[in-house]
Amino acid sequence: MSNLVEDYSYRWENDEVLVEITYSVAGVSTTVVITSRFTGKMMLLDVGDGALRDLLARGSIDFVNDIDVIAITHGHFDHMGGLYPLLGFMRMLGRSEPLNILAPAGCVEVTNVVHAFRQAYHSTIPFRIFIHEVGNNTGFDTDFFKTEAVEVEHFGLENTSGEDRLMPALGFRVRVGQTLVAYTGDTRYCEGAEKVVQNADIAIIEATRTEAPEAGFRVHLSEEEAQRLGSLAKEFLLVHRLPASVINDG
Repeated sequence: MSNLVEDYSYRWENDEVLVEITYSVAGVSTTVVITSRFTGKMMLLDVGDGALRDLLARGSIDFVNDIDVIAITHGHFDHMGGLYPLLGFMRMLGRSEPLNILAPAGCVEVTNVVHAFRQAYHSTIPFRIFIHEVGNNTGFDTDFFKTEAVEVEHFGLENTSGEDRLMPALGFRVRVGQTLVAYTGDTRYCEGAEKVVQNADIAIIEATRTEAPEAGFRVHLSEEEAQRLGSLAKEFLLVHRLPASVINDG
């Protein structure tokens, strides 16, 4: 069962899992929260700007200890800009359990943030942080979540080569019990994106563009392409849309 909670927030649930997209707007922030109904443990897919605020708005600080894994699809700020504040809040409230962070191999934005946090507070961090750089078809399992990373195709403004050179970017397939949650991250249409969503119980798919551009390198999915990907899953949600003000002004 799924429903739109607010303009940019979504919710899907069944007997095994609750999936909350606390906020998702292209170029601003995206955070996906997966909560196991068996254990109460949580996994975050991306932590965009305001992720800490959005987690607090859920009405509890239990997430400080309940977050088991954070998986980040790529290094753009709207997908990992909330990592440092979240780590700081966990430190302030005395989290004790180790924290696993998954990131694409070569994603310097994530490794640099964690390095800076460790450097600033190295003697007063009460929990261990493990960064796992993962690549295509890499599996990562904990007691609560079974995750598979799939390489997708995305790049951004840091590509100044004039060539169609991709940045490190992943989609994730997460299994909780018998439920499969899929998340494309940011991608253009590609074989990897199809693999991410195939047969998922719920697929969370970026749909940034209202139409596919006629020229230039492809960066994001159009809504038509996102719908096509969604047809490969049992249910899907389209997220990461442009802000209404951008669309209206464009």
